[in-house]
Amino acid sequence: MGKVTPIKGRYEAGFWSEYNPTPPASQSADAEINSAGANLRNWARYLAKNSSIAKAVLDARVSKGIGTGLRYEPMIRNRRGDLLVDLNEQIKQAHTEWSRRVDVTRELSRQDVEALVWRDWDTVGEVFARRVYRGRTAQQIGYQLQLIRSEMVPYHSWNGQELRLGITRGDWGEPITYHVTPYAQTSSLWSLLLPNQQEPVEIPADEICHLRRQEELDATRGVTLFHAVIFRASDIAEYQQSHRRAARASANLFASINRDIGADLNEQPPEYAGPDQSQLNLMDLQIIDYLREGESVNFHAANHPNQNAVEFVNQELRQLAAACRVAFSWIAYVFDRAYAAQRTELVHAWEMIYQDRAQFVENFARPCLYEEPLRMALLEGRLPARLMRQADPATLYDVRIDGPVMPSIDPLADRKAGELDQQMGWDSRYGIIRRFGRDPKYVDAEREKDDFEPATMQQQNLPLETNTDDEAEP
Repeated sequence: MGKVTPIKGRYEAGFWSEYNPTPPASQSADAEINSAGANLRNWARYLAKNSSIAKAVLDARVSKGIGTGLRYEPMIRNRRGDLLVDLNEQIKQAHTEWSRRVDVTRELSRQDVEALVWRDWDTVGEVFARRVYRGRTAQQIGYQLQLIRSEMVPYHSWNGQELRLGITRGDWGEPITYHVTPYAQTSSLWSLLLPNQQEPVEIPADEICHLRRQEELDATRGVTLFHAVIFRASDIAEYQQSHRRAARASANLFASINRDIGADLNEQPPEYAGPDQSQLNLMDLQIIDYLREGESVNFHAANHPNQNAVEFVNQELRQLAAACRVAFSWIAYVFDRAYAAQRTELVHAWEMIYQDRAQFVENFARPCLYEEPLRMALLEGRLPARLMRQADPATLYDVRIDGPVMPSIDPLADRKAGELDQQMGWDSRYGIIRRFGRDPKYVDAEREKDDFEPATMQQQNLPLETNTDDEAEP
């Protein structure tokens, strides 16, 4: 037999060695969430309530993703493709009126719901919302939302292929019903009731909106944004707390007495009438003149926190920020870098925000906070029929949904870029106005007022300053 040539080309990580141990065998996403999902959710909620780092991440993502609320701009057109300005304005007014109270408790506005849902979406990885129709009133559209915490759809609901992790799916995997634990918002003890103490209620899938952070193909439920950095965030908090405690201890004056070997501790120094040295109390400007022969006092200086602690924590925060899709400066408030570095970090972090906002809008904001209220407004006859007859049915639910825009580090350069885009036809004036976070309609209204008043005054030969005490001659 010839000599066997060993295989050289192979995946090294696919073979065990004492330096590269074999990782645990992977399972399906649902099996892993079923075993670890509750602990991940509990850890995430604990960090959100007790970790300043996790709170900084959540606050930064909500402020950048939602801000003071998303902006909804209806884009209904006629059959010629022209925007129906009057109809779009009517829909916008009706949507603004409905946005004042959108949940079943009648306490939360649309902006509040958007911020709370985004925060819980990041914290535990998923949010459930139920579409509820409670009857129309003269002022309010009858459609409202019931926000449901992830805990109310228990993981333990599982009977094989049909019901998995609280969701019944069809042959192709589409959701059919959701098993929700009933609870009352008016009860102060609902959060203490464990899911296995009550029988879940089946709710049809067309009544439920499930916004989840899906990390794998076959995942039925979402996972928290912090799933890869839970222990890192906890360790950073404990590390900082240890340094704070050491600094507090070192801030107190600490001293020790050195003695020669064989010194007699019972012997008192000559002409000493004070207390025993073991009860030495130091005071301001105190002179220590009762030491024995061969004794000396050593004062210990504070050495906490460690001089490398700040850079170590910053390096850990950079890793955490990268995993949580935020900028390091947003959570550490460190802005001592060059313009190019700040610009690169800002652009990269906002790409993550735009990507997450697109998912938030597509899976929650658009279907639950715009299309369903508009459908109910049409059914209730709140929109003028004359304008509705002009609309192209294919564009009836067209809408542009925008949020906060990336701030400018160099505003002059960004505005020059916007001017160039408009001159070259790469963007419209309205698009550039929205790029800077303004509403084109209000900008045009303000410009008309600004352009009208000075021109009118000049035509009438009136002074521009009107706050003078001198009366004008007839």
